[in-house]
Amino acid sequence: MDREEAIQHIESLFPADSGYEDTAEIGQELLDRAKREVSGWRTEPTEVLIRYAQLCIHRDNQNMRDAGI
Repeated sequence: MDREEAIQHIESLFPADSGYEDTAEIGQELLDRAKREVSGWRTEPTEVLIRYAQLCIHRDNQNMRDAGI
């Protein structure tokens, strides 16, 4: 399968930017899985890693507040 064929399959099945909410949600889940399986989070662009770190810190703080720590 080449790039164009892959795009055609994605567009006809589960594009992450679909106008249909359920289809877009499945597409995003599959896209996220593909990224994890192929390259992992350490290869994401710096901007993505910074935002990811911010979200991790926020979630950790939230968890500590919920636990009363």
